Amino acid sequence: MCLLHLVLLKFFPGPLVPLSKVLLMPLLIVSVYRQTTELEQRTKTIRMLIGALLLSGIGDAFLTRQGKGFFVAGLLSFLCAHLLYIYLFVQRHRSNPRTSTAPWVDQKSWPAILIPLSVVYILYPGLGGMLIPVLIYMAVISLMWLMALSNFVRNRSSNLDWGPSVFLTLGATLFVASDSALAFEKFMAPFPGSRFIVMGTYLLAQLALVKGFLSNTS
Repeated sequence: MCLLHLVLLKFFPGPLVPLSKVLLMPLLIVSVYRQTTELEQRTKTIRMLIGALLLSGIGDAFLTRQGKGFFVAGLLSFLCAHLLYIYLFVQRHRSNPRTSTAPWVDQKSWPAILIPLSVVYILYPGLGGMLIPVLIYMAVISLMWLMALSNFVRNRSSNLDWGPSVFLTLGATLFVASDSALAFEKFMAPFPGSRFIVMGTYLLAQLALVKGFLSNTS
């Protein structure tokens, strides 16, 4: 479905594009259930992961509609999804005895602070009344990215199995890239292939995060 949506978006723009978009996260939730046992589905990790995907799907539905109200509602839905992802990173940090005493934030994670700040600085002239909502949203997604990068650094420096951390870091990074591209499109001007870039990075981000958190439960 991810590939179908991108093909429709690129070559067949029309009513099938928003329809395929709202189906993306529900199908990913079904995939999560198919990859987990009944016992795993009762764990807090899987419940929070499903919640994040569900909120993302609601955000997708809002963003298929035009208007500031729908955009703000979509922004709020994704903000709540990121809060659940942050919770999952906190849980991951605490669950490993070899890293649970390490600092929450590593100094090598500075891109997660500087890059979002640079994006907001560039967008500032066009934000207008959306300045505060965008600042709050960027702060939350920056925190998610920061924790993903710190998680990767901690696991690698401790010689732990950091394969899942690679997927989690990739997912958080791509999410920031997708949201930044969407912000540039929304508050500056659409650029060639902007919608394809936004959705392509977004879908890869969600797939990578799911892969990373599911690997952590196995």
